[in-house]
Amino acid sequence: MSYRKSLSLILAAVAVFTASASPQSAAIAKEAGERPHMDLAFCIDTTGSMQNEIDMVKNKTKELVAKLSTGKPAPIVRVGLVAYRDRGDEYVTKVFQFSDNIDQVVKDISDLKAAGGGDGPESVNEGLHVALNSLAWSKDSHTAKLLFLIGDAGPHFYPNDYKWEDESKSAISRGIQINTIACSGLEQYAPAQGSDVFKQIAKLSDGKYDTLAYRTEIVYASGKKSTLVTAGGASYRLAAGEKDWKSAAVAGRLERASAPAPATATAMMGAKGAFLARGRAAGGGGFGAARAALMSDAPASAPARSDSNLDEVLLDAARAKAKTSLNVHY
Repeated sequence: MSYRKSLSLILAAVAVFTASASPQSAAIAKEAGERPHMDLAFCIDTTGSMQNEIDMVKNKTKELVAKLSTGKPAPIVRVGLVAYRDRGDEYVTKVFQFSDNIDQVVKDISDLKAAGGGDGPESVNEGLHVALNSLAWSKDSHTAKLLFLIGDAGPHFYPNDYKWEDESKSAISRGIQINTIACSGLEQYAPAQGSDVFKQIAKLSDGKYDTLAYRTEIVYASGKKSTLVTAGGASYRLAAGEKDWKSAAVAGRLERASAPAPATATAMMGAKGAFLARGRAAGGGGFGAARAALMSDAPASAPARSDSNLDEVLLDAARAKAKTSLNVHY
């Protein structure tokens, strides 16, 4: 067979393959182009007190994207993350770029651990700046852009540092909405450094401010069991008939509890040694008071942060953004 004839056969085969493949490829490309797009990023404090919230972001990101993808039409979601700590820590910021390969995103952030901090305020200003400028946000005006700022401490104010006010205004000018999420403890800082700053960041960037709620199953000495929810330094109980505490917390359907937060059964047992030690050190009166607290239904200590409604807060806000910006229905 001549070289020219062989070449002709090869070219003909390529043409047939291309003709058969191109409609399918074109259809896939067309579908991807028509589907709405969302850039969703986390800017999360990774100092020592934040391990439970870090774990929830790692464990729930894939589920969050899967639930967002049930919308009609189903959005294509890219996820990015910036971890921040404070100056003097192992790092100030760490960037994980946007990707629509969510398995890879989860793998990339799987080694994130809470460490550092310790002096209260953190590098919120720099974390916010890096999240807005080092992540490769889509330049398409039709892409919904949502950033979650998650932390339990206000900004550390350094000379010549970035300013959260400027970063918030820059975000909204670029179509990036910032939703701020206050973790347990943020309310303890002075207003200029804590929850008020998070509220203002959300307000300036057309976002929403949320206070995380934390669930604790409490068992009293009498054997009585109850579900206690804490949020923003206050204690709440589930209203009669409520089954899903996370949804109830997001929707504001919790009843204010009159007593401060008691401990879980485990925490109460752990507190026992401390109570008794303090009692012995203080003499009989202290010992008697400690024993009375343990033997009665008096609260012992604050609940842990191991079970929060962060996943529900993220989903609720992301779906709201998809509805308003992309006309996605759930």
